[in-house]
Amino acid sequence: MPGLRRRPRPVVLLGGLVLSAVATVVFGASPAWAAQSDVRVAITVNGQGALASSDARPAQLYSSSPTQVHLSISNMGSSKLSVTTVRFEGSVLGLPLFSYDSTVDLSVPPDTTKSITFPVSMTGIGTQAIGLVVAGVTLLSPSGATVASQSIVTNVHGELTSIYGLFGLAVLVLTVSSLVLALLALARHTLPQNRWQRAVRFMVPGFGAGLVLTFTMAALGLYAPGPGHWLSLLVITTCLGMAVGYLTPAPNEPEFDDYDDDVLLAQIVVVDDDPLQTAGAARATTDFGAPVVGRSEGAADGRATIVP
Repeated sequence: MPGLRRRPRPVVLLGGLVLSAVATVVFGASPAWAAQSDVRVAITVNGQGALASSDARPAQLYSSSPTQVHLSISNMGSSKLSVTTVRFEGSVLGLPLFSYDSTVDLSVPPDTTKSITFPVSMTGIGTQAIGLVVAGVTLLSPSGATVASQSIVTNVHGELTSIYGLFGLAVLVLTVSSLVLALLALARHTLPQNRWQRAVRFMVPGFGAGLVLTFTMAALGLYAPGPGHWLSLLVITTCLGMAVGYLTPAPNEPEFDDYDDDVLLAQIVVVDDDPLQTAGAARATTDFGAPVVGRSEGAADGRATIVP
């Protein structure tokens, strides 16, 4: 109908993008800490054991000094074990932050345990990350296959202007912007009528708040953003945002607020769809000399004739 105002729904698309991002992070960021069953490895980084590391006891990483890595490998298999590369890498929410490869020459015969200590230059790590980061030490064979791997909680003494810090600040700006826009729409009574659409509208800042808290806690050294922390935090803040949007009052906005009653009445068209009445109906006019509408040519005219 002409004059019907159609409201755009970009929030639905934005909500779909957020859900896609959540699915990618949750289901696509599976850790690759694989290892052969006949290999036992103990890893120590700057004096901190990988298995004993935690949020309160992380391995300290500095860009100004090399990191000392100690490996102890036990070969319980029947064939010789060769390790040529040790990869030290860190990631947050499945996103890689830093990666350093060190070349080693370590051969472990069957039923033998060997150890090696070597330095890893962490130059530039301060511009890539800051705070607690869950890292992994992976042992690679000459063919590039994973021999063994362990995760370790590290504390990177980096800068706030690092890639990790700037990413957290960008998420903070986007979260505040989406929240302000949602609150303005609530104050102006322009939120969607559908409750679930309003829930999606507030789900976006809720999801962003979870990311901001994750980055902030990690940068402050309170906890490492591992799956056990950030996943539950994201779920809680996202659900809270959806609940707030779902419980917001529906706006009482008329559908045709740009038109008055006279214009709306003028748009009403009466259509007579009865074919019998339409074929037999004829309109006459009382004006002299005006043609008669609806009379076929040659039919008798029943009107009175005035003779001068």
